[in-house]
Amino acid sequence: MVSRIEKNKKQRFDIAKEEHIKKTKNMTIKIGKIILILLIIFGISYGILRYVGNMGLIVKEYSLKYDNLPDNFYGLKIVQVSDINYDEKTTDLKKVKQLVKKINSLRPDIIIFTGDLVYGDITNEEVVDLEKELNKLDAVLGKYAVFGEDDDTSHIIIKNAGFIDINNNYDLIYKDKYSPILIVGFNSDNLNLEDAFSYFNDENANQDIFTIAIMHKPDIIDEVLNYHPVNLAMAGHSLNGLIKLPKVGGIFTYDGSKKYFDSYYKIDDTDFYISGGVGTRDYPYRLFNHPSINLYRLK
Repeated sequence: MVSRIEKNKKQRFDIAKEEHIKKTKNMTIKIGKIILILLIIFGISYGILRYVGNMGLIVKEYSLKYDNLPDNFYGLKIVQVSDINYDEKTTDLKKVKQLVKKINSLRPDIIIFTGDLVYGDITNEEVVDLEKELNKLDAVLGKYAVFGEDDDTSHIIIKNAGFIDINNNYDLIYKDKYSPILIVGFNSDNLNLEDAFSYFNDENANQDIFTIAIMHKPDIIDEVLNYHPVNLAMAGHSLNGLIKLPKVGGIFTYDGSKKYFDSYYKIDDTDFYISGGVGTRDYPYRLFNHPSINLYRLK
């Protein structure tokens, strides 16, 4: 015979067991829901960083006024493109074609490329395709380029596409045969300021000539300006930090753009702009920092 006490004890045990099983099921369901929510958040975040952030092409427009800009250059339009970083992750041939079409639609007087055309390996067929597309870029007064970390094949593509190699060199740009402006370019990894600024060594040189400086790595700007002042400077490389957070700014910084990586700096009398670039690099992600090119209107 089972005593009443034992029966009550067994009933309490069964009830406690059922409550434990019920709590365990509820906890399992809650944990499952939390994991599912986390997976959804991760998936959405990844999609935004990987795909949404890399969609489209923004044109950042800047209207700049200079006292020493010759009157014949009033309204000059310059398009700066940088860090295309062609690969199959974020910048394929289709995107390059869209880029070329967009730049030409702006009808630039000058196109400036500030380095890094290809990221990774490239086939002979892709070399031909890139040359063909970049050759379509049209600028009334010329196309100028400095190079980044990419290899010699990329340099050849850029030159064959009609760009003037201006690494550690300069050129005088004329419009309507009146007073010219000066453009100087720098090899960021093998800087030669004396060659780049050699225009000013001529006794007949206009020491107050309007000067544009272009480079790949922005952190050399201090050396450049300590050697000679310029009015407008442009660089690339930093990608503006790839992932930009409100009140924090760019997250990723690279050697050569540790000090200067944001879109704009005013250094003494120099306007210094850094392109956010078109492609990516080690990490194919962007946030609050869509692929972009810069359009400058001078007056």
